[in-house]
Amino acid sequence: MHLDMADDKIPLSSDPDTLAYTLAAARRGKRRRRPSGSRKPRAAAGNEPRLSPSQRRGLAFEDDALELLAGHGLQPLARNLRASPGEIDLALRDGDTLVLVEVRARGNGRYGGAGASIDRAKQRRLARAAALLLPRLAERHWNGRIPPVRFDAVLFDGDARPQWVRAAFSVDDGMVR
Repeated sequence: MHLDMADDKIPLSSDPDTLAYTLAAARRGKRRRRPSGSRKPRAAAGNEPRLSPSQRRGLAFEDDALELLAGHGLQPLARNLRASPGEIDLALRDGDTLVLVEVRARGNGRYGGAGASIDRAKQRRLARAAALLLPRLAERHWNGRIPPVRFDAVLFDGDARPQWVRAAFSVDDGMVR
């Protein structure tokens, strides 16, 4: 006995244990595939990439953090700096100091809140990312001179006001403290 699927004859096994497998394999073979070398269509030039709701919320928290820090006199340099170990949310200048900021938000204070989510592993990733990004930032904003670096955090817990934590953690001799 054969099953006709769009001009293909697929043998049907009399064994009910393998029937589902046979049908699934036949269906997989029928899926449309892009010709090799073709890519998915990209968004038109000038269009912003689509962001998930959590990404949009994250950007809104970063905007609020940037406004808070600029209101205290820090000068924005860059945001969302990416390196292979991780991403630095905000880079700002505070006098001669480069301030790298991690923005964290949690809906409530359970499990330690936003601050507790910046654990040692996250701190190490941020420190490694900073080490990779520092030469470029120094070249662009400090005429090639490596500035002192401070890691701050802006924390959003539920409906509470944002909390700016200066020197949230430090890196000495490559060790997170």
